[in-house]
Amino acid sequence: MKAKIILTLFIFTLSLAFGYTVYAENTQDYYEDVTENDLKNTMILSAESSMAFINGQKVSAVQPIVRGGRTLVPLRFISEGFGAKVNFNTKNQSITIKQSDKTILLKLGNNNIFIDGKSSEMDVVASIYNNSTYIPLRYIGEAFNKKVVYLKNTEIQPYSLIIIRDVNGTAIENLKLIRVYQLLYQGKSIVYSDRFMAVIKEKGQLLISNDFYYFEPFVYREFIEEKNVVKLGDIWFNTDMGRFYLNYSYNTTQEFILYRVDGEAITRVAIEKAPIKSVKTYLNDVYYLTRYERGILDAPETSNLKTATFNNGLWSSDYLGKPGYYYGFDTLGKLYDWQINDNGISIFGYQRSGDLSSDERKKTFGHYRVELNGYNHELVTS
Repeated sequence: MKAKIILTLFIFTLSLAFGYTVYAENTQDYYEDVTENDLKNTMILSAESSMAFINGQKVSAVQPIVRGGRTLVPLRFISEGFGAKVNFNTKNQSITIKQSDKTILLKLGNNNIFIDGKSSEMDVVASIYNNSTYIPLRYIGEAFNKKVVYLKNTEIQPYSLIIIRDVNGTAIENLKLIRVYQLLYQGKSIVYSDRFMAVIKEKGQLLISNDFYYFEPFVYREFIEEKNVVKLGDIWFNTDMGRFYLNYSYNTTQEFILYRVDGEAITRVAIEKAPIKSVKTYLNDVYYLTRYERGILDAPETSNLKTATFNNGLWSSDYLGKPGYYYGFDTLGKLYDWQINDNGISIFGYQRSGDLSSDERKKTFGHYRVELNGYNHELVTS
């Protein structure tokens, strides 16, 4: 049901090898968890669109076509998109494609294709449609040693996708990333997406989805606790720094993801294995508590009091206080109020980890002052 990272559109002019100028947008601007390396040597096309993505960059494309149940793709567009040089001999209607030490030969109206001298027979001849040479999808993929994936259009997937990628480039087939491409081909305005959620904008309204298919309004709602109702995600926090949204990835990693939402600017603040139950801000940093019903994860090395700092466009988080201490909650799970100022964080806590008896643990109960940075605290009152 939700997702977004700041949609930063880098609009710039890209001159491709095949000689025309287009406006390019990087897939990384739409999907936070994809890297430049994931997108390298890949191409995404659709038989229903004249738009394509080469190495993650949006370009104007020569549109694939379907004839007699076969998907045919533009030979020159794909070849030059992968950095090859194409020569067309009008006298004998032959085509030569060269890429590094690879040479591909074929003729119009002929089924044979030669790859480094080795011949194979295509089930459809190379032909010209709309002033462009087309050949069957499978053969151009094999010619460039690429993996070819074809996703047919369906009722919930209105655009087919043609994925041509390196054999080992499996990240491009992440289902959420494929769905992002589907949304882009549909002309959707993606405000933010990552591996957990997507946020789009339609008719001036933000919509959110966890499955990237079914969207609902993404609006602030004050969280009100209900007796005997446990709500793990879809929770808003209102702070001095603005609003934060907590998503719970129940159907995937079962992690808790905290986002900062500033209008249409959405950034992912933190990912936690335990529920995030309280969020505060001070100056430019975020502080939050996680609640462990079954003990502290990695108790000897961490605590449940965390801080997140924004640097170079990314949030990074770390724990605060003494390892093994559990802050903010008592043994019954009751949340106590906590305050932040220049002197530190004033908060209830006790030592939860370690082989302590109940009485020994109770002796550590008290209000502590936790430093804003580092892994120290001091007991204020017990």
